Amino acid sequence: MKFKNSYPILYKDLQACLIFTAKQDVRFYLKGVYVGKGIISATHGHAALICDAPESEEIDLIIPRESIASLIRKLGKSERIDYVNLHEISEEFWLLQYSDAFELFRPINGKFPDVKKIDFQKPERYTAEEFPTFNFDYLMDFRKAAAIYMKFIAPKIYPTSVNGTAYIEINDRVHGLLMPART
Repeated sequence: MKFKNSYPILYKDLQACLIFTAKQDVRFYLKGVYVGKGIISATHGHAALICDAPESEEIDLIIPRESIASLIRKLGKSERIDYVNLHEISEEFWLLQYSDAFELFRPINGKFPDVKKIDFQKPERYTAEEFPTFNFDYLMDFRKAAAIYMKFIAPKIYPTSVNGTAYIEINDRVHGLLMPART
């Protein structure tokens, strides 16, 4: 089969971003993983994971979470898989593929939040008399994502202020943003 375009996507990025997709949300565009503008990212509104992916510079699409979950069920959590292929079949259909496992999908039609607008550099230091409070479930999401990339699971948390977004570093290519809990 001939494809209009093909792009390599890091399998670990898809696995990690799946954790941050919304499961039940009226904002349907949050129920997928965004691939484009040099990043692969996902957010459910309280936390976001951002993976640098220069190979995705030419793409702009949202892959439905069900398609990624289905491919992961087929492939498992293998350390041997580095990249999966993302193929453009037509304007309407795309294909995620690795070897003989594949998932045909129709991208989510919507505008994904521009996480590059809210993204920021890792803070150098934090000095405050109070520390922010975070939802532990969302911190555990970052732990799960870190487990995909790291043998020693230790993401670094960089708060910015008591009520500000925290920068969470998983590695030099993958980081997240976490909103503080409302107290």
